[in-house]
Amino acid sequence: MGERMIVVLGEVMLDKYTYGKVERINPEAPVPVLNVVEEKYTLGGAGNVANNIASLKHDVFLISISNNDEFGKCIEKLCNENGIKCHFVSDGRPTIVKHRFVAIGYNQQLLRVDYERTHPINEEISNKILDKIKKLNSKSNILIISDYAKGFITKELMEKIKKEFKGKILVDPKPKNIEVYKDVYLIKPNLKEASQIIGREIENKDDELEKIGLELIDKYNSNFVITRSEKGATLITLNGDIYHIPTKVKEVHDVSGAGDTFITTLAYA
Repeated sequence: MGERMIVVLGEVMLDKYTYGKVERINPEAPVPVLNVVEEKYTLGGAGNVANNIASLKHDVFLISISNNDEFGKCIEKLCNENGIKCHFVSDGRPTIVKHRFVAIGYNQQLLRVDYERTHPINEEISNKILDKIKKLNSKSNILIISDYAKGFITKELMEKIKKEFKGKILVDPKPKNIEVYKDVYLIKPNLKEASQIIGREIENKDDELEKIGLELIDKYNSNFVITRSEKGATLITLNGDIYHIPTKVKEVHDVSGAGDTFITTLAYA
């Protein structure tokens, strides 16, 4: 195990999958009838990041917002089973669940149902989170912010964290919250998110990424890694060094969670 744990802060979600066979169309409406065969639960959101770290056999501590409801208890159970230390606070909102219905044989997602309420956390919850981070300062030198823009990461909380956390802060951002991440160690948007941050469409070309990257580090005073799908990633450091990191192209059926995996391995390294 690593000497120091990686702390993950962000919205934990429960991914629920209902698998079934589709053999007929509903006579009541022109939609398929899913005959359920199996149900499965996995950690989503910041939980997926923590789970990836645990799969690398490294100590991880997940801090998030989750209710003590049926789904919240399921998340805690999954954390325990996967060796993830966790601390959850609740402000009464239901635990976030993404429920996907999938047709076996076609591997086709028919429908996704989301259970979530989105609003900023209050000062009391913010202080509870900060207290936990302070206690982990001596045990961790890497903090990953896994932001899904559900209200858990606020400007007030981030300002306090930047003052209190002594290690490196790595952020997987949502563009709408980009201003709160100024001065962190590293920010990792994908190409689409970088376009939204900069306010214009970015072409997936090396020279374009170099230009945009220098703009971003100048504006946000942080190292940047921009992930670029089949073209790999571009790292732009605060002192202006630029590295284009290639990838081996593989056919992928489901790209969800790719950003989580990237920031996990970056933090681990």
